[in-house]
Amino acid sequence: MITIKVKFRESTIKKKKGTIYYLLTRNKEYREITTPYKIHSHEWDDKRSLIAISNAEYQRRYELQLIENSIIRDIRHLQHILASENNIDTIIKLFKKIQGESILSVFSESVTNDLYAKNQPRTAKSYIASVKSFLRFRNGVDISFEELTPKLISDYERYLKKQQVCNNTISFYMRNLRAIYNRAVEESYTEQKHPFKKVFVGNDKTVKRAIDEDVISRFKTLDLSSKPRLAFSRDMFMFSFYARGMAFIDLAYLTQENIQGEYIIYRRHKTGQELSIKLEICLKAIIDRYSHYSNGTFLFPVLSESAQNYDSALRLHNIHLKKISGFMGLSKPLTSYVARHSWATLAKKKGISTQIISESMGHNSEKTTRIYLSSLDRSVIDDANAKLISDI
Repeated sequence: MITIKVKFRESTIKKKKGTIYYLLTRNKEYREITTPYKIHSHEWDDKRSLIAISNAEYQRRYELQLIENSIIRDIRHLQHILASENNIDTIIKLFKKIQGESILSVFSESVTNDLYAKNQPRTAKSYIASVKSFLRFRNGVDISFEELTPKLISDYERYLKKQQVCNNTISFYMRNLRAIYNRAVEESYTEQKHPFKKVFVGNDKTVKRAIDEDVISRFKTLDLSSKPRLAFSRDMFMFSFYARGMAFIDLAYLTQENIQGEYIIYRRHKTGQELSIKLEICLKAIIDRYSHYSNGTFLFPVLSESAQNYDSALRLHNIHLKKISGFMGLSKPLTSYVARHSWATLAKKKGISTQIISESMGHNSEKTTRIYLSSLDRSVIDDANAKLISDI
């Protein structure tokens, strides 16, 4: 007969957390299963082989309760395997398989790896961000799919609201977690229990951030001669604006090959749609300003040739824009997206039709703006852009 005991091994390093493990025994045969659960020595009751939750500080008790729940789940899995298997090594192998495939972070990692393999990095990163957010709510303690209940997901939603996360971001996290959960259901790792049925997964109306002409004029003439890094971010913002709200990711990956005659021709990363933008004088001036800084691959020194970390570049760009916003006394900080939305908003104020704005910005994959649109002559778009930026 095989017995299972929950044990605790202290760390050899003073004050460092020790590790909980499971000891499987049959006669004189012993095997250990190391768990990811870490606790302090005073949080363990060795006589009862239990976590001593009451010995911990109040703030720590919730995390210990989560660990205890995970241990109960693991023992239940082991006992289920024991009912039909008596070889210790086989039991451990089956347990690790179940443990890995039915645990949120492990399964989601396999899903994101698959997405990367299918060249869907944006979706993969969205899934990773959502799982990280959920695990922060769980104080870093992982969870099995069978433990995802409507109550727990509702608790997570309340946690996010308490953290002042906006409704659309909450919906973003919930939709991604639901997609991962549904895939686990499809692959038979858990039964469908609809844990997300009580939470918001729609789209809420948001306050769009756009700046007026006078703010853009102040922004582009602000003296940043002693702050070259901020000046560079200012130029990238203005380039995005002049280029009909070009997304920062598209700007970052521009190369000399995208300059074809009097046009910038590129494909949007988000949709794959090809766009062409006439090289107005203001765009040429910014390109020329940084021609000496080119690393041989990209048009602007946003990304390095050896380490093309777009997320870091975007984060740094927004930090710089926030600092400039502070200098200008703006109530809301500028971000890379403000350039894109400001172009659309000002174009609308100038009387440019929604149809031209949508075509100009490459909205052909967004049904709300493209469902009734027809392709426009390129010169119409060029004239519209020239009219708008000439007044700034």
